[in-house]
Amino acid sequence: MRSIYTFFFIISCVSAFAQIKQKPLKHVVTITFSSNATEAQIQEVDRSFMSLKKLKVVQAYEWGVAVNQKDQSIKQHVYVFTFNSLEDMDTYAKSKEHQAHIKVGADITAGVSAVDYFEEK
Repeated sequence: MRSIYTFFFIISCVSAFAQIKQKPLKHVVTITFSSNATEAQIQEVDRSFMSLKKLKVVQAYEWGVAVNQKDQSIKQHVYVFTFNSLEDMDTYAKSKEHQAHIKVGADITAGVSAVDYFEEK
C-alpha cells in the first residue's frame, strides 16, 4: 500500500513541476539612451531587437517607448521576449544573432536593465 502512495506522490510532484515549466518566461530589457542619441541610431537598436524575434526559441516579442511623466526628455525603450523555458532563453542569449545584437547601439546607451520572470495568470 505504501508503494502506491509513493507512486502517486511522485506523479503529483512531476505533474506540478511540469505545470511550472509550462509557464511562459518573460525577458524584459529596458534601454535608456544617452541624450545625444539620434532618432536614426535609436531606430537601429529597435530594428536589431526586432530581428531577434525570428529565432525559433522566441515565442513572442513586443516593444514600446517608456512613459516618463516626470522627465519627458529621457529616451527609454522596453523590449519584451517570451520563451518556453530558461533553457530556451539561454539558447537565445548564446546565439550568434544575440551576440552581434548586444554590440548595436552600445555607444548611445546610458543604461540597460533586464528582468526575467515566469508569467502568472
